[in-house]
Amino acid sequence: MSKNLSEAENATLGAVGGWVDVTLLQATNYWKNAAQQGLTKFETDPRVLYRGYFANCLNNASCVMLQFAGTGMIQKLIVRGEDRSLTKGEQIAAAFSSGYLTGFICGPIELAMIQQQRKGGSLGATAANLIAGGPSTVMRGTFGICLREGIYCGGFLGLMPVLRGMIQESFPDSVGRTEDSARFAAALLGGPLCSMLSHPPDTFKSCMQGDIERTKFGTMKETYAVLVKERGIASLWAGAPWRIFRQLCAMMIFDKCATQLSQTLFPHRYK
Repeated sequence: MSKNLSEAENATLGAVGGWVDVTLLQATNYWKNAAQQGLTKFETDPRVLYRGYFANCLNNASCVMLQFAGTGMIQKLIVRGEDRSLTKGEQIAAAFSSGYLTGFICGPIELAMIQQQRKGGSLGATAANLIAGGPSTVMRGTFGICLREGIYCGGFLGLMPVLRGMIQESFPDSVGRTEDSARFAAALLGGPLCSMLSHPPDTFKSCMQGDIERTKFGTMKETYAVLVKERGIASLWAGAPWRIFRQLCAMMIFDKCATQLSQTLFPHRYK
């Protein structure tokens, strides 16, 4: 993601990064969702782990694509045509805003993925069933995903490059010697922080979207009450180790797309 690229070019980088993330790490997403919903069986069958794969590819690739493009657009609005670098705060604010807004688009897609993971069936049949339930069903859990994506995008497109730059500047002879080593160190610092902050709204979202019948989980407030009563406050971070691992990997993937793949695909923008 860069203000030097067009919206279409930023979107291309996001789509590639999102597809790679899902293809490599789909199983961790299943295990995270299962832990959040209180499912006790540890699944190892790839046919189950990759259930909802195409919905997740559509969700993640489109979500990250929009976040790359949206962050670039917001950055351009911030600088207003001036030839200057963004401040650290502006970088993070632009990424958070872009992530939050994409939640309204990606929420319904993720709902379809979770319903497939829980009940099986084709993507088309699942989508038709959700649409038949009306807007309240289609948009279920969307506010939680908006918060999650705002914090997450603020991390990988905002905090991550800020930390990487600080590490390269402060430790040029050690961990900041190369861009890849600085990227790994930045992911170790920023990944767990963003994961822990964004995990409670993600837990609410997963529980609500896994129970569209509202048998156990109603509103976000009611979901919070049920989780804390039954499993304690720690349940808000159920599945967190899987998500932290996935986000640490994803942050490195997305940052590499933003900094190196961008120059490979669109070298004319960096002359």
